[in-house]
Amino acid sequence: LITWDGSKWIVPGSKHVEAMNLISISFSLFATSLVVQGRVAFAFAITPKAAASAAASSSPDLNPGANNRNDGLIDSDFAKRRIKSGRVFVHHNFLTKDQLAYLQNDMELMKEEGRFVVNGLSDVRKGLKGEVVETAGSMDGEEKKKSNQGFDVKVDRSVCPVPWWKHTLENSLGGECADGETLPSIQLKLQQLRFELSRSLGRPTMLDSNLGHECYYSESAPGSSLARHMDERHEETKGPRGWLLPSRRSLSWLIYLSDTGESDIAGEGWDARINGGLLRTFPQKHYRQHDETTNNSSYLEKTVDCGSHNGNLQVGWLLGYEIEENEQQSITHPVFLDSWFDFTNPYTGMAEPHCILYIVREKPGQTDHNHMEIEYITGPWSTEAVPGNVLEFLHTRAELESSDQPVSPSLFLNSKYARQFSLLEDRQAWMKGSIPDGAEIEDFVPTRGTLVVFDSVTLPHEVTPVFRGKRAALAGWFHEETQPLGGNVVI
Repeated sequence: LITWDGSKWIVPGSKHVEAMNLISISFSLFATSLVVQGRVAFAFAITPKAAASAAASSSPDLNPGANNRNDGLIDSDFAKRRIKSGRVFVHHNFLTKDQLAYLQNDMELMKEEGRFVVNGLSDVRKGLKGEVVETAGSMDGEEKKKSNQGFDVKVDRSVCPVPWWKHTLENSLGGECADGETLPSIQLKLQQLRFELSRSLGRPTMLDSNLGHECYYSESAPGSSLARHMDERHEETKGPRGWLLPSRRSLSWLIYLSDTGESDIAGEGWDARINGGLLRTFPQKHYRQHDETTNNSSYLEKTVDCGSHNGNLQVGWLLGYEIEENEQQSITHPVFLDSWFDFTNPYTGMAEPHCILYIVREKPGQTDHNHMEIEYITGPWSTEAVPGNVLEFLHTRAELESSDQPVSPSLFLNSKYARQFSLLEDRQAWMKGSIPDGAEIEDFVPTRGTLVVFDSVTLPHEVTPVFRGKRAALAGWFHEETQPLGGNVVI
């Protein structure tokens, strides 16, 4: 099945690339015509028009406002710019007061029925207490043990799967909701959100309602927090089972239902200092800066979208650095892991799939963002030759090869690549309390009715301790198809 992902044509199971002529197709789901210029091998971001901003309390000036929606439910241009820059898109007042009240009452009913479980997922790899899980470093599933990680309502959140979510995914966008039908109006809005994000971000398989899209209620009492984590990882980091799953998390989203318990409009007065419970994120400082006052839009044209490239998920960054006087800006680039790189075995002469890391950047001497090329930063390696976790392997090799003294055999093509490489999920640094290399902190207040969306692969995040009130949300993940065995090809 040949599919269109919003920027290129995908043919599963092959990796050869051909050029394509101008193509015009009709996408009936959106009742619109898409005219697509075929490109060889790469997809690029288009700088969107600047969006107006309305500040959230104690949060960055990131929200274009509830009414600045163009023709859709959200400001899709602004959402695309934020998410493809590895940052959080914020939209205040996404739900009406009646819709928020319905969800709050539904949550209370679920609690009365005992459906909530305490599950902070501070380290999802450890599992629930008594659950049989794989041991650390065992990615093949052969070594397992029972988890001793017990969760406590005082320090972890409680969660409950949403009982009406499956019906939501089955609903059509064609119908209308009668007055008083609060739940159908919420379901319709969530469907519209998924469809608009799929279209604007060029993620067509996210439209498939049969994928494992997730939705749950979450509540955190005072004392609760959530440790830094990633919502999704590269298939290679999950062992063989990673390639067998039909879908993966693509976008993380939350609609806050927080309740301060101290005002008539509960939750709208949530204060960062008094209530805590901030969503703390760690975007890269030198990747696609978008301070509207400094006109940095040119940087969008010098980098490729983060998260995924040609189906290969991102695993790290090749870091830029601070601007020095009379020195050109150094730009941070996303690093992707291709698990299906064609490598010819020197002993057998046969082509074998190997792993390799790469970035995509401008060709030397070119200023047009159409002139981009893959730049490999490591040599190919076989997963069979890597003991344990591939991320730990990459971290160790980068540290070992960062010195100017030659290391043999080496993985990275030069020591500069090794020094600049930083994992998305650097747990060794996190355990020391360090923020990710090259990152800056962006905090978001969980104000009642606010929608936040970000890429599940790219953005490390955590929740700071809740001091007062109940931090609550309707949250979930929109999925897209897992890369097929053998990789993708762009034609």
